[in-house]
Amino acid sequence: MTPPVPLSLVDLTRTDFRASASADALNQRLQTELLLDFRYHPARLAMALSLSDPKPPAGVEALGKPIRGETLFSPELGELAVWVGLFSEHAESPILTRRALQDAVAAHWTRGIEMLLRRWSQWSGSPSGFLASLVGS
Repeated sequence: MTPPVPLSLVDLTRTDFRASASADALNQRLQTELLLDFRYHPARLAMALSLSDPKPPAGVEALGKPIRGETLFSPELGELAVWVGLFSEHAESPILTRRALQDAVAAHWTRGIEMLLRRWSQWSGSPSGFLASLVGS
């Protein structure tokens, strides 16, 4: 059995992260509908929304397309450290391995993209107005 891989920010930039397959499709839909340039834009919004909910998200089984940590979070190690801190603070148990972080990201991204879609579905204004509304929530 291979021992768990401990967290290293440099390694996390090259690590693949995924949401569920269904969340991946919703991510693509929201990227298009919200006129966002990159796949990581709705993903970051989704993860932030999920992290704002104190309840733990459900686990994820069927995973979608991979995205590198440096793309999903940032190539800047300081920004990546903030995200890791947020996921760790929200976790029920310490996130000490890469696998634990990948699982947390998948769960929060999946829950968050559904939260984002619900909010967007109820919005009656422009995409830019919707994105601005998220800042105040």
